[in-house]
Amino acid sequence: MQRHTAALAALLAAASLLTTAVRAEEFIAPGDTGMRIDLESLNDAGVLNIPLTAWPMSSADIASALDVIDEAALDARSRDAARRIRARLEPSGTPAGARAYGSLAGAYSPLILRGFEDTPRAEGEARAGIAWGGERVFLRLQGTLAANPADGDDVRPDGTYVGIHVGNWVASAGWQDRWYGPGRDSSLVLSTNARPPPGIMLQRRHSTPFESRWLSWIGPWTLTTFMAGLHDEREIDDAWQFGIRGSFRPLPGLEIGLSRAAIWCGDGRPCDVSTFVDLLLGNDNRGANVAAEDEPGNQLGGFDLRWRLPADIPAAVYLQWIGEDGRPGAGLVGSWLRQFGVEAWGEAGTLSHRSYVEVSDTTCREGGLGFSDVKPDCGYEHGLYRTGYRYEGRSLGHSGDSDLKSIVVGSTLLWPDGDQLGLVLRYRDINRYGTDTGRHTLSQSPQEVADILLTLDRQTRIGRLRAGIGYRHVDGAAGGALSPSEAQAYVVWNWP
Repeated sequence: MQRHTAALAALLAAASLLTTAVRAEEFIAPGDTGMRIDLESLNDAGVLNIPLTAWPMSSADIASALDVIDEAALDARSRDAARRIRARLEPSGTPAGARAYGSLAGAYSPLILRGFEDTPRAEGEARAGIAWGGERVFLRLQGTLAANPADGDDVRPDGTYVGIHVGNWVASAGWQDRWYGPGRDSSLVLSTNARPPPGIMLQRRHSTPFESRWLSWIGPWTLTTFMAGLHDEREIDDAWQFGIRGSFRPLPGLEIGLSRAAIWCGDGRPCDVSTFVDLLLGNDNRGANVAAEDEPGNQLGGFDLRWRLPADIPAAVYLQWIGEDGRPGAGLVGSWLRQFGVEAWGEAGTLSHRSYVEVSDTTCREGGLGFSDVKPDCGYEHGLYRTGYRYEGRSLGHSGDSDLKSIVVGSTLLWPDGDQLGLVLRYRDINRYGTDTGRHTLSQSPQEVADILLTLDRQTRIGRLRAGIGYRHVDGAAGGALSPSEAQAYVVWNWP
């Protein structure tokens, strides 16, 4: 960890010398539910047409899309959404040369099962940061002090990064949260459930379509890839996490995503270029296309889509199918994790709402697309990288870890000024086959968990206030990260 910290510190120092003019932050990190709802609202209304299922998002892509719309021709809802997005991209009162910000948070029984929203990870958090950028170089320095954190790290650099523009691409390095897929409650392949490991990232800055007549049908598209160091305590230490995702919109209202993720390299394992090429090409199925001693890593991959139903139906459907393992004796994907959701929206007087139902299943199912036999103790597990697809005691994919079935119902009520009132109901059948591997991050035995959470997001004169209060009920064997049943609450104040 120390060598990565030193390298990033050197990059940050160099960036501070090269940067001269302030502008919007380069990335919009996952966690801002209001920003996501506003962007989806404009996409669904046909006002914008940009990919929205890979986070962090490029703020330049959002700003460029907003610049070409005719706000005078928009209805009141869309104008309000566009105004709120602009306010988030360019905070008012930004001083010349830098933007400083901070937050204070407290939580009673911090939420372990995290959704898209950025909620406190510890009982207390104090965060401060500064961001600035020039024509090519940008920088975000952020530090968090955490009280009684579960992983013992009370000083955290999460959210810090430095980067540079190269044509229509952005290269960055730091501790960046990521979210791949259309899921509202979680993602099967990459979510913000675990803290971000340090790494490097390359991402397309503007999602402009191809000019070629042979490729223009793809529509607006993005591509992002990263490599991060997993330097927590693992059965194979110093492993690396690789990820790559492409998202494109071939039709208005339809977005398709393709994702790959892998754990590879590490102590005693091959880390050369040929091994990485095998990883990219999928030559990593023991007994099918690679010998056991040459297996390059633990890989996941799959697809997702979100389709906005015809214009007279205010709803969208989405799904995510992620493959875990190959079929025995073949290189094809044969074990699938699955997620399906429905979103709906509407108006009531001056208020509007966004609501959803989401079902996830992280038990592997065999067959071409996972409609055959159940395969327990498979999701996020691996025979060689036995720590699995996890980091610092949390799943890198779905927050419920492996062998989960969950049903989530949520709704957010929005006021024209951007204030929000949310309600989420969750039922989760955790580790439902009771496989006691010692690696499951939530429970080593079956547990049924039901919770309710009421949230508030309100802009005040002295900053933004977010709060939540709820209750978690646990049935099943005592022990594990979720026992016992108890009330939950948090409050966060963000400045500016």
